Amino acid sequence: MKIIDFRSDTVTKPSPEMWNMIKSMNNSKLGDDVIGEDPTVNELEEKAAKIIGKEAALLVTSGTQGNLVSLLSQTNPGNEILLEEKCHIVGHEVGSAARIGGLMVRTYPSNRGVPSIDHLQDLIRYKEDIHEPATTLISAENTHNFHGGAILKPEILRDLKNFAQKNELKFHLDGARIFNAAVGLNTDVTELTKHVDSIMFCLSKGLSCPVGSIVAGSKEFISKARKFRKMLGGGMRQAGIIASFGLVAIEPNWIKRLEEDHRNAKLLAEGLKSFEHPIKIHNPDTNIVILEFLKTPKIFKILTELGKEGILAFTISNKKIRFVTHYGIHEDDIQYSIDKIRNVLNRYNYE
Repeated sequence: MKIIDFRSDTVTKPSPEMWNMIKSMNNSKLGDDVIGEDPTVNELEEKAAKIIGKEAALLVTSGTQGNLVSLLSQTNPGNEILLEEKCHIVGHEVGSAARIGGLMVRTYPSNRGVPSIDHLQDLIRYKEDIHEPATTLISAENTHNFHGGAILKPEILRDLKNFAQKNELKFHLDGARIFNAAVGLNTDVTELTKHVDSIMFCLSKGLSCPVGSIVAGSKEFISKARKFRKMLGGGMRQAGIIASFGLVAIEPNWIKRLEEDHRNAKLLAEGLKSFEHPIKIHNPDTNIVILEFLKTPKIFKILTELGKEGILAFTISNKKIRFVTHYGIHEDDIQYSIDKIRNVLNRYNYE
């Protein structure tokens, strides 16, 4: 049976070019990264910093670790941080900001990731008040996962930067899929990153590496982040084997390949919109398609039936299924999937 795996762009496998990079490696390209002596890791970090428009960068094991070292490096225990209510840090990073960072999390609502600046201003707690935790950092997510891969445009990030500066806050960007945002807008990624103090982006999602993420910012910030990475068990030794995949992943032609994922997401969304079922399909900005049921479904039964048809996906609520397109899914897989999803929904009786 044919399997089409829409669960996440983390299920990608390395490209032939990535494997060729591994095959060309030898011991001269490896060293102990904890003491800064792995030449391949150093090359990746320098290349990533340049591409993303920051002074320095750091290879970390995951996006979750990257976000946490970014928060730890720019706050103190007891500080309060502002996070979007449906963001990954709040819902899918195991409460690490509170448990490990000792940080109070205050959430803000948004319109597909875009907040009201006036509302944000009302959330600020001031350092001078001895009764309240000081608000010291704001974070945004781009693209926004649970808003269907929604893009935060440069002008939104500029407004958030101005808000942060006005209130003496650091501005962190969870840019796990920042290159999807740049490709979706047909703009240089630095137009999105120049407004933030720190950014994390994933190598292991749409860029198809087997492991790893990058944190970038000022040299001072990265120096602190490196120490917190060590604290969290992220200090790897001959990590150039991992970094070599990343060197291929951030090549311009590989980043441009994300356009294919976006086209496939649009094809999938258009196909699902043709169904005569009580559903809503959210228009994708990038590579994430949200199918929302307008009547209460037995959603796990539907997922099980989809799985039996070879279509794998995840729920993001009791009414929404998320489909993520990525490297390894082709245009002909999209039409195959549309037919299979239609078959399952045709057999389902809505309540």
